[in-house]
Amino acid sequence: MTRTSENAVNPPYRAIPPLHLNQPDREDRMTAMEVPTRAGTGLTAVTVMDRVRAYASDLPARAPDIERLGRLPADVLDGLKATGLLRAALPPPLGGVEMTVPQVTRAVDLLAEGDASVAWCAAVALNSSLAVVSLPGEMFTGLFPDPDLITATVLPPAGRAVRRDGGYLLSGRWTYGSGITHADRVMAGFQTPQGAPRIAVFDAAHVRVLDTWNTTGLRGTGSHDFEVADLFVPERHTFALVPPGSRQEPLHLRADNLGLKMAGVPLGIGRSALKAATEILTARRSALPRTGVPADLAHAESLIGAADAYVYSTLDKAWAAQAAGRAPERGTAALARQFAHRACREAVQLLYDVVGSAAVYTERTPLDRCLRDVITAGRHVASAEKILDGVGDLRLGGDPASPHL
Repeated sequence: MTRTSENAVNPPYRAIPPLHLNQPDREDRMTAMEVPTRAGTGLTAVTVMDRVRAYASDLPARAPDIERLGRLPADVLDGLKATGLLRAALPPPLGGVEMTVPQVTRAVDLLAEGDASVAWCAAVALNSSLAVVSLPGEMFTGLFPDPDLITATVLPPAGRAVRRDGGYLLSGRWTYGSGITHADRVMAGFQTPQGAPRIAVFDAAHVRVLDTWNTTGLRGTGSHDFEVADLFVPERHTFALVPPGSRQEPLHLRADNLGLKMAGVPLGIGRSALKAATEILTARRSALPRTGVPADLAHAESLIGAADAYVYSTLDKAWAAQAAGRAPERGTAALARQFAHRACREAVQLLYDVVGSAAVYTERTPLDRCLRDVITAGRHVASAEKILDGVGDLRLGGDPASPHL
């Protein structure tokens, strides 16, 4: 599909100068955009969180449009960038803020309470920080001249490459490209001719987006398939992911830490549903449909609260352990993340049921969208039920190879 219409699946490509990676003899200049001054942004973790809260409070009013369009509108993206959250995992010399994993997760959580698709895309965009630990600083700033550029990231090596002087001719099709309809840059996994997996970084203008994200939940993420054919990518724009703990990068930039923030999505969805159900039932308190409704409402609140406590206590302990130079217990954060998805899905379904037939009217209540979003979010490989098998095997003395543990 082409980026030609505001009503099409793909929005018009914004004015980000292309990298022209299909020219192997191009000089090292990455883009005509002037590289901004990155240090001294004045942003702090507290400032970012305050901005996220204010921004998230306006998202419920935009959520129907986001779902209808199947992507994030330009003004919603501009607002997200203005929060500073997209810089949360970058070091200060690169214009970053360096928020802790619990702080980033809470920020994603707050966004999901406003709109789950915005939260999901924001969390995925933060993965551009993976390139910071593997590329020289000047190379990173060349590829990402603006720290707030949006990155679509698909790490499984679905692409294939042929060697060319100084780089690779890359071809392939990738699935679940969250944010690809509004991305500025892409990070995509591929197999080298020798069979080793690497990650390629290139301009999103070079991808062909395929209209495949025909789902019930998280529609606004625009997580379509995308493909490239014989795209030249200089080797200096590729990198290999290394096993956790094999180097001592800052905690904010560890690949295993960057995956933990996704637990915020079901928590925010759960709170959105709880707020909506409470408001509806309060207005109908004198004429509730059955006697068990108040108890079910309280039960849903306890499920969401338990998941919240489990996730953040686990993240706090993991962060403290790493800050002290110790490895956190393997599998615990993954277990908390999976529990959050399961508990919040149960809670949202319960709230949907206690509200009754009114829950189906999407223009009156977010409950139907919340249920669809939390179900879709829970299908992600990092949060699906298979996580339980891996953690259980780990506890019984096994050594599962899953990168999500």
